[in-house]
Amino acid sequence: MEFHINKENFQFEHLPKYAKYLLDHKLDEFVVIGIRFARELDLPMMKPLARIAEHELMEMSKESNKLQLNAYINNTIAEFIELNLKNWVDNKLANPKDGKTLLDKTEIVAEDLTLAYYLKRKLFTYFLYGYTQNVAVRQSIISEVDQCTTFEELASLKVYFEILKEKFASQYKK
Repeated sequence: MEFHINKENFQFEHLPKYAKYLLDHKLDEFVVIGIRFARELDLPMMKPLARIAEHELMEMSKESNKLQLNAYINNTIAEFIELNLKNWVDNKLANPKDGKTLLDKTEIVAEDLTLAYYLKRKLFTYFLYGYTQNVAVRQSIISEVDQCTTFEELASLKVYFEILKEKFASQYKK
């Protein structure tokens, strides 16, 4: 399956500095709050992850958030997203630390996509007020996070529909 991310949609001015702040000063809290938000939303993909011990989930989440925040910092989030989508398509949704498979690509459902991007916006907004009191900068960051999550969600939906097509095609061949 071929897909392309328009990298121009993922170049940001304020988000890299904010991501640096989160990585340097809020990483542990960012991970804890992110997992809490996912559970509060009853994110469907959390159910298969329930088999993972809590400390392992925290470490895995910390590692993946470090990678993601660094991608924001370096304005390479488009490449990060492409790699994640490729891993999803190739059924290589694995722990970034040890490479062990976490989820089958078919365990991700439509609700996961919309809720995950809502969760990301909520999480980035949660820490924003501790980062800056400058309203214009906060608004710019919120706008950049919205832009990023919207284009990431669009790309994810395309992949999701292709995975569904594959799944249905293989079921009807039987």
